[in-house]
Amino acid sequence: MIIRYCANTLPGQFPLPSDYVEQRTAEDLAELAAAAHWRDHPEETPTFVTVVHMQDVDGHDLGLFEVRCEQRPVFTASLLRQA
Repeated sequence: MIIRYCANTLPGQFPLPSDYVEQRTAEDLAELAAAAHWRDHPEETPTFVTVVHMQDVDGHDLGLFEVRCEQRPVFTASLLRQA
């Protein structure tokens, strides 16, 4: 399924499996659209708030969403050699 959206007035789209879309909330999809938007525009710095219009999700307009960019620490574990 092709998801069509506008983020900060710029149009975009990305594919997702239909089964995956059916299991997600509209907010989840708006977050994915905001992430796709910023991946498609790497020359720009993400804004704190991205306004996303989910224009076409399986033929439905899901409305406007305010998506906030929050950066959190990411922890990655690696096994250390034992002495």
